[in-house]
Formats: sequence, C-alpha cells, structure tokens
Amino acid sequence: MLFADVIGQEGPKRKIRTALAQRAIGHAYLFSGDEGIGKRLMALRFAQALSCETPPSSSQPDSCGQCRACEQIASGTYPDVLRIQPEQEKANPQIKIDQVRAIERHMIYRPLLSDRKICIIDDADHLTTNAANAFLKTLEDPPEHSLFILITSQPLRLLATVRSRCLALRFSPATATQFEGALALKQAMEIADARFLARVCGNRIGVAMRADLAELRRQHEQFFQLWQSDTLGHPTAILQRAEEISKAQPFSDVIDWLSHGLRDLLLIILGAEHDLLLHQSQISTLRRIAKSLTPTDMVDLLDSLQTLEQAPAQNLNLQLCLENFLFRVHHVIHRDAA
Repeated sequence: MLFADVIGQEGPKRKIRTALAQRAIGHAYLFSGDEGIGKRLMALRFAQALSCETPPSSSQPDSCGQCRACEQIASGTYPDVLRIQPEQEKANPQIKIDQVRAIERHMIYRPLLSDRKICIIDDADHLTTNAANAFLKTLEDPPEHSLFILITSQPLRLLATVRSRCLALRFSPATATQFEGALALKQAMEIADARFLARVCGNRIGVAMRADLAELRRQHEQFFQLWQSDTLGHPTAILQRAEEISKAQPFSDVIDWLSHGLRDLLLIILGAEHDLLLHQSQISTLRRIAKSLTPTDMVDLLDSLQTLEQAPAQNLNLQLCLENFLFRVHHVIHRDAA
C-alpha cells in the first residue's frame, strides 16, 4: 500500500482515494503546502494508483508498487508520466515556454500503456509569465485523457487563472507523533533525535530525511558557544566570529540556530514546560543565560534577529547585521561579568 508512505496528509489522501474509487478524476490538481511535507510523493503515488497493472484488491484504492508501471513511475521512465521542473542549474530556476511546449507535445497523443497521460509540474510557481499563459491554454481545453498535477509551496505566485482551473489540495506538516513515528520506523532513530529534528524541521518529513543530524546539532551548538565569555570577549573577537559564521554556512542556517536558541530562552523566561524546549541537553545552560537577561535584552535581541533575517530582502550587508547581533550578545555578557 504505497499511499501509506505519505506521512500524515489524511485529508488529501481521502479526497484522492475517493476520486479514484468513484472514477471521478479531475483534469488538474494543485498540491500546495510547505516544502518537504509529502506533496511530490503524493503526486507519484497518485500516478501509480492510476497506472498500476495489478492494483491490490482493497476498498481503499492504491497501487502494488511492484508492477512495471509502478516501478517505472518511481524511476521516472514510464512513458505516460511526464515530470517537469525548473532548470536547477540556473541561478534563478524557471520553467520556460519551451518546457510547456514539451508538455503540449507529450499530452496531445493518447497514452501508450495506461488510461491517462499524467504531467507532474514541480515548483509550478516558477513558471515564467509567458510559460504560464501558454500552459493556461492547455488547462482551458485539456485532452480528455490528461491529468495535470501542479506542486508548489507558494501558490499565490501562480496566475490566478491557472489556480482557478485546478482542484486545490492543501498539505500540512505531519503531527509530532506522526513525524517521530515515521523517523523511528524509517531510520531507527532515537526518540530524542527524532524530537530534535521534528522541531528543527517543523515536522516536515521530507526536509528531515535529507538532513544531516550531526551537522544540525553542531550548528545549533554554536548558539551556546556565543554565550561563553571568551567567545565574544572583545570587539576584535566579535568581528572575527561574525566573519567566520557568515562565510562558513548558508545564511538561512544561521537564522535557524539563532532563532531556535532565542526561542528556548524566551520559553525559559516565560516558565514554559521543558518538554517544549528544542535543546533538551542544554536546559541548565539556558537557565543560566536566562538569569542574565532582562525583558529589554530579549526585545533587543529579537529585534536584532528580525533585522538580520530581513537583510537579504532589503539588500543589507549580512555580516554587518550579524556583527550588530553579536555586539548585543556581548553587551549582556559584559554587563553580567561586571
């Protein structure tokens, strides 16, 4: 039962299985939701269920996962399924009009092996304006044997006219219980590690499966290193540390471990249950740091972090914004030492 591989998403599963059981398949679907929560996997499972040569005898439509069609769809070689995605090698990945023309050529002919021709469009929000307008014409008058599945984490970037011609299915992150159970089953992971990944990845199973747990823990450990008096002991050390951090890892990763660290501090200050904390092994350190913080300090640090997070969109110098944040941390450490 391949739909079981999709963690959570009971609402979309139910709607797709109902459509399969009633043979009431729409010509276009829009799968939207956060990145890494099962949209692409669901699209593949949908295609397999429609194309399976030996579907299981069950009241719940599914696919066998072992026939030629199921295996070829999984490997990307099935002739009646076309998968389109942005040109990944480009600095600004796009789906261009040439790719839409390829969709038109693929979909116009009747299927070779199945009852339907299926086109899965990954990151459909990356369609250029010309490509989206060309694709709209196909959506307005689709071949009766066609099925389009558009996948996006930013549906509002799609043309409203494209969205309106699709049946929309909204995907949400798995629950913590579903997430932790899936990791325990798929990767035999310790519960503490699964809980850490659940909070870092926002219960997005696809993101977690690609994550390097040891590297994530190493990154988050940097937050606590900042609060050691010798790490940011003087201005030169602050400037050096800001340069090291900004050059050694992606900016989004820096924001992640800084925001998770401040979140834990805020929870400690508010007296929240310790089960809610991300850094379970650092509770004593968090308490020590929290004692040195005033409400004004937390406001300043959170304000500085917000400025840092918005720096790329505002074309601000990332290293300078990071230096500003670290100088505020230094101020708290220096005051406490005095």
